Amino acid sequence: MKKILVLFSCSLLFLLNTLSAQTDQYTLTLNAGGGGTVSNSNLAIKFGICTDVHVDIIYNPEDRMRIFVDDMKEKKSDFIIQLGDFCYPENKNKNFISIFEEFGENAYGVIGNHDQDNGASKEEVIAFYKMPAAYYSFDKKGFHFIVMDGNEGKNGDNPATISDAQKEWLINDLNNTHVKTIVFIHESLAYDEDISNREEIRNILSSQMLNNGNKKVVVCFNGHKHTDEAVRIDDIWYVTINSMSDIWVGEEYGHIIEGIPASVYEDKPDLKYVCPYTDPLYAFVTIFEDGTISIKGITSTWVDPSPMELGYNGGNLPPEKTPKISDRMIK
Repeated sequence: MKKILVLFSCSLLFLLNTLSAQTDQYTLTLNAGGGGTVSNSNLAIKFGICTDVHVDIIYNPEDRMRIFVDDMKEKKSDFIIQLGDFCYPENKNKNFISIFEEFGENAYGVIGNHDQDNGASKEEVIAFYKMPAAYYSFDKKGFHFIVMDGNEGKNGDNPATISDAQKEWLINDLNNTHVKTIVFIHESLAYDEDISNREEIRNILSSQMLNNGNKKVVVCFNGHKHTDEAVRIDDIWYVTINSMSDIWVGEEYGHIIEGIPASVYEDKPDLKYVCPYTDPLYAFVTIFEDGTISIKGITSTWVDPSPMELGYNGGNLPPEKTPKISDRMIK
């Protein structure tokens, strides 16, 4: 397995040089589990997805993004997209986002529910991510792609609501395309806790048909949940992409990761409340002309201590809360 040493900071480098058995968990590896090749037979389009990097929480976001972007370049991905909870629109994050932007006009963004936690306006986030709008669409290689904003009308912990204006736009956009369509959104349209009018939106998606009688929308990708899940509703797949970085365990399970300097925790105090993944998680998606979708994910491990070692959720995690993105073949 090819090892890629991640350089965090001068102070952390010093510690890495002095640590021995403990260093492996701070070294990110390009896991072969996400590097599988896909036959070019009937190939239509391929792209990379990452989500929930949480730059302002995790301790090595540039290194994680570098691994993702370099892998997608090597795989000749047609585009890459991040599904929200990316980074605050602040100067300190320009170096991070510049790595993502190496894909130029083929790097797309989605707004997440935490991207404005620093008090930024949605307009500032849109500008920083170089998005054309909060919700938009684009065409590529005979497919139509829709980016939705799942953060309208959100009030504290209450679910968001897709506005009437966005619903009208969505219906018009779908009516004006006649090819297979893929939807990207931060929050899930499949699960109860995320978007209050999710069933109405799902009905809009499932009502759209191609001339051949097949569903126009074939898959909807989301982040947000920091889980590895997929469910089929009304012949549309709703796939939750796991966080690139971690799961949130909260203040009750706050902890310090051995080997990370105190200065990192001073800059990112919420790091104490997450359990990071050793490797960056992301997915490489191939959609074939017949509508078959191949998802190749990354399998990683927990940086010690794991949620189980902390006693989080009684030491028993549900199977979807795992440091991996599963390989899937769906249609």
